[in-house]
Amino acid sequence: MAEYVVTFFLEKIASYLIEEANSLSDIHDEVASIEGELRRMQCFLKDADSKQDANERVRNWVADIRDVAYDSEDVVEYYIFRLAQLRRKGFLPFFARYVFCHELILRRKVREQVKGIRIRLQDTTNSRSTYGIENIVEASQRAGFAAGSLQEKRRSSPYDCEEDVIGLAEDIKAVEAQLIYGESRLSVISIIGMAGIGKTTLTKKVYLSSDIKMHFDCCAWVFVSQEYRAKDILNELGKNLLGLRKADLEHRNSQDLLKTLSVFLEDKRYLIVLDDIWKTEVMNDLKEAFPEKNNGSRVLLTTRFKEVALYADPKCPPHELSLLKDEDSWKLFSRKVCVRIDSFASLPPWAEELGKQIVKTCGGLPLAIVVLGGLLSRKDATFIEWQKVLQSVHWQLRQDPAQCTEILALSYNDLPYYLKPCFLYFSLFPEDFEISARRLILLWVAEGFVQSRGQEPLEDIAEDYLEELIGRNMILAGKRKSDGRIRTCRMHDLLREFSISKAKEDHFLEVIHEDSSNSFLTGGRRVGIHFGVLPTSRSRNASKLRTLLCFDLNKTDIRNLKRYRLLHVLDLEGVYLPNLDCAVGDLIHLRYLGLRATWLRKLPISIRYLLNLQTLDLRSTLIDLVPFGIWKFRHLRNLYLNELKETVISPPKGPILANLQILRGIHIGSKSCVDGGLDKLTFIRELELRGALHLQEEAIAKWISSCKNLECLKLHDFPTFKNFDRPYISIPNMTFSGHCRLFKLHIGGFIKKLPDLEDFPPYLTELSLEGSLLMEDPMLKLEKLPNLRVLKLKQSSFVGRELICSRGGFTQLHFLKLSFLAVEKLRIEDGALSNLRQLEIIDCKQIKIVPNGLYPVTTLRDLKLGYISHGFELKVQDRRGENWYRIHQVPPI
Repeated sequence: MAEYVVTFFLEKIASYLIEEANSLSDIHDEVASIEGELRRMQCFLKDADSKQDANERVRNWVADIRDVAYDSEDVVEYYIFRLAQLRRKGFLPFFARYVFCHELILRRKVREQVKGIRIRLQDTTNSRSTYGIENIVEASQRAGFAAGSLQEKRRSSPYDCEEDVIGLAEDIKAVEAQLIYGESRLSVISIIGMAGIGKTTLTKKVYLSSDIKMHFDCCAWVFVSQEYRAKDILNELGKNLLGLRKADLEHRNSQDLLKTLSVFLEDKRYLIVLDDIWKTEVMNDLKEAFPEKNNGSRVLLTTRFKEVALYADPKCPPHELSLLKDEDSWKLFSRKVCVRIDSFASLPPWAEELGKQIVKTCGGLPLAIVVLGGLLSRKDATFIEWQKVLQSVHWQLRQDPAQCTEILALSYNDLPYYLKPCFLYFSLFPEDFEISARRLILLWVAEGFVQSRGQEPLEDIAEDYLEELIGRNMILAGKRKSDGRIRTCRMHDLLREFSISKAKEDHFLEVIHEDSSNSFLTGGRRVGIHFGVLPTSRSRNASKLRTLLCFDLNKTDIRNLKRYRLLHVLDLEGVYLPNLDCAVGDLIHLRYLGLRATWLRKLPISIRYLLNLQTLDLRSTLIDLVPFGIWKFRHLRNLYLNELKETVISPPKGPILANLQILRGIHIGSKSCVDGGLDKLTFIRELELRGALHLQEEAIAKWISSCKNLECLKLHDFPTFKNFDRPYISIPNMTFSGHCRLFKLHIGGFIKKLPDLEDFPPYLTELSLEGSLLMEDPMLKLEKLPNLRVLKLKQSSFVGRELICSRGGFTQLHFLKLSFLAVEKLRIEDGALSNLRQLEIIDCKQIKIVPNGLYPVTTLRDLKLGYISHGFELKVQDRRGENWYRIHQVPPI
């Protein structure tokens, strides 16, 4: 983690030395000297950071470097903060002498602080040799030995397998079917899931199956692990398949073994198990040993990483294990504590209720259930003993690190340094909290976690970070959008406990709960407040906080924001807050201000001083006036306005919001004039307009036409009070043929007719229509859009009686949603919707029969039917309805 802290500090200081050149000119040399020394430290930190768990001296040295970086950042940012305060007063003539004197005092004070930091840094540098840390290789060897001992404990063998496993019956059947009845080509079948979820257990049961042994001519099992050598794996295969002895293997090199194994397997149908793969390079090193003879041979691997699975065989979807259900969790736990669950007479009257509470804390993770079950099996079966375990579950799990904590830590330690803060950041949110992916991404960007990649938007890079954490099974995906992107996510409880512990250790963050004994901070630079109170101003660390995430606070607690002078993130989403402290304007380093659903009535005028703000979220508030100064924010990237009422918008003349990427919630009406300044915003990627769009049809069309970077456009037109008796007013007629980046188009409002094909965005992938009142079947045009993957026809978008998907139409469509339509018939011709994966029919009560054309759509995997007619419901009943045969290939509805 220290590697990230130092790297982050160096990037920030480099930025400050450029952007704040005037402010830092008097202490430039001192700051640059710290920067240079820390940059020289980086070559040691990468290695030392990964080895600190095995050596306390290395751990202490790394902590010293981290603290120096933290303190350096505090000094520089406080200097910028204080200087800005003084110069704001300096605009008044009678304050000029006062400001000049205090600037001199401030510079002297900061120079002394910087001098002290340089001395500490030099002492820390010298301590490498004093404490024997200079030879990092030696520490690495010791750490490698410790890691090796853990790997040895985890080394798997197919023969130490329990007779009866719980909760894996369906998974065993599915994997065996893939192995036996799959394609004739050599396939690599992957079993993926988070640490401790049962990947190896499942693989053992499959490997030892009599059906598998009869089907394959030869089988071999190899444990790979995080620290692997290709030669060791080849030796293991040579020993298992060829019967080679150790002496024989020592005289063969890797190429010789690859060739010998390939020749041996050439005329055989084989199964090779590679357990616990961490890197894609493993398959590159071994593929020459596995000949392809189209005889149904298989490679079965287990991994925590989806990337590894897809790399091994892109054509074979990985089998992803799920967490255990409550019933299976209880069965597994009961077995481990040696209680016969089929005989309730053997259970003490209190055991099941208390035991299920213990099991619930494990969140369905088999590893944790087995560890706690084994622990209780060694204790007296008394209520007091079980109660003690329940009260200290997470502490108990940490007492056997080789069993649980260190296994989870392996995944954390394997993260690249830029993903570690992103992972730890999840612990700021409450337990089992469904986190909005969009919110999380904007927070990461504001925190500075996201490294730039050329011209790619930071938000897109952050989304890649999130996908990578999910692909590594460190984070659980929640809901997904219709295009497959992450909508919500969460962290497993055990990983959350691990991350909180790690974050506290690194002074990265801390959490205040409702039951916290006090609200004093101990050193964390970020705070998540879960149903508690704001940290008291007496907390020695309050002035050094960078982040405040609040989830439930009393309105009287949001006071005296000035004490959090170095805040970068202030997120008060969901906190009742009718008024905001005007001292928010003193938080000049603020990058993210989240006020969504706070019922805030007005923004203080002082907000104009937040020149570094990147994200301002005013959704679901009562704010109806955007302060004039906001339009001059050079760094503002995301502006979410109040969608509940029309907001007064009056941008100034000249350049405005030069870096704005997302603009949502703009109400078009009498108070907002598009050609009064909004039309200058031509670099927007996402735009949402609401209100009486028809009143400014020409100006809106011209503005949108000039926004060539648009990727997502949402238009919601509704009538004004003056013409409410004529509600069917057409939204602006526009052509999108020049918008090559526009992928998502959502139109809510009356449309006289759909645009011609050549007027649609050329690469449109998602289209949503609502209230369009189309008389002609829209499918006739839409099915010809070559890149359309998502289509949603919502309430009153079509008022006809029949929708027809023609033969060969919608070749790329993955998701189709029909909701609140009066359609009586959906006709799907043979060859239409050939790639459809999800179909939703919601509240279309006039549809009486399942389209016959669904029967050949073998790609359909998700069918959702809601508020359908009773007759339709009877026809799709599982194995009994007369239309069941048309959707039998779809998993349970």
